[in-house]
Amino acid sequence: MSNTVNTFCLGQMLMYIELNRTFRKLTESDDDTGIDLDWIGLSTVKTTWPDILSEYRTIILSEAGSGKTEEIRNIALQLRAEGKIAFFMRLENIADDFELAFEEGSLDEFESWISSNDEAWLLLDSIDEAKLRSPRDFDTAIRKIGLKFKSSFQRVHIILTGRASAWRPKTDLDFCSKQLPFTKPIENTEENEKISKQCSRESTFTILALDDLAVKQIEHFAKASGVLDTEQFLDALERAEAWSHTKRPQDLVEIIDFWLSKNRIGSRLELMQNSITQRLVESDQSRDLIIPISTEKTRNGAKLVASASTLTRKQIILVPDSQSQADGLSINEVLNDWTAIECSALLSRPIFDEAIYGTVRFHHRSVREYLTAEWFADLLKNEASRLRIEELFLKNNME
Repeated sequence: MSNTVNTFCLGQMLMYIELNRTFRKLTESDDDTGIDLDWIGLSTVKTTWPDILSEYRTIILSEAGSGKTEEIRNIALQLRAEGKIAFFMRLENIADDFELAFEEGSLDEFESWISSNDEAWLLLDSIDEAKLRSPRDFDTAIRKIGLKFKSSFQRVHIILTGRASAWRPKTDLDFCSKQLPFTKPIENTEENEKISKQCSRESTFTILALDDLAVKQIEHFAKASGVLDTEQFLDALERAEAWSHTKRPQDLVEIIDFWLSKNRIGSRLELMQNSITQRLVESDQSRDLIIPISTEKTRNGAKLVASASTLTRKQIILVPDSQSQADGLSINEVLNDWTAIECSALLSRPIFDEAIYGTVRFHHRSVREYLTAEWFADLLKNEASRLRIEELFLKNNME
């Protein structure tokens, strides 16, 4: 399997850039972390696509702008180019019409495969999109897949992707394991009878997180995107202390766009302002059309959440209807005049980063602090009492 191809829009030009992306397993833990009793942390062992494709049930979670959709789309294309049977489908479309949900592959190919004994790969994007209109759409899509593939569960490799904020580690995992079962082959002996029974009760899904870009990947991405002197570009990143803005392909595109137009990285203030503006925009136009939120409202909402997070010292923000036991900031209480759907739409913007299941946090602490400063500046512009603002600081420091 060759390196995957990532597709990103740089300026007005569509770029296809090969990157050898890596993944890490989200590990289970019995440790009472106060975040989630069942899931915590990342494995130190990196996983690559050949390893993933050998598994039969995988879920890939990552933040907005990380490139997960293009990862699995192009993996599907590569598998098909190698003569293997692979389908790329949109979960949100499966709920409405299974036949029309095929973006790579077709219903005829699927029906032909069902009647064969061949292996196949089913790549499904994305969990959060399927839940956008209603969580029931995700359930409906998974049930439909379960019914369609019922006779072939043991020879289909299923990979789902989604934003971590949309994934419910207990209910969603249990549901997917039940609807899309796979029995791990175990030698049929008396000694293994107990093991077999135990395995049948455990989830066969591997949960992975997509790694941030490494320096070599950043250099390759920049060169392929038109940066002529990558050494100069990397040196400029170092001098500007801008590495934290290059972890995701979408982040990197923003910096490269700035570099190509101005031949510099920009000051920290310029990068901050440009980054916030870009990250508060929904990159998926279809999502933006379904849940339209004005630029002003989005910015004001982000500033309010940032200031609440800063003043309460709660970095973790609970998504609407979160089942997490974390002592986090309730988005519903902060934005009490927003609908739950609007709150979810805001928290899905690339300015936020997942902390753990059912929660998000600001992608950069500096972004949160900058937005908090903007919020205080707005209060002063609106002739709010300077004494009251000072009291907020004093009360926060005394707690």
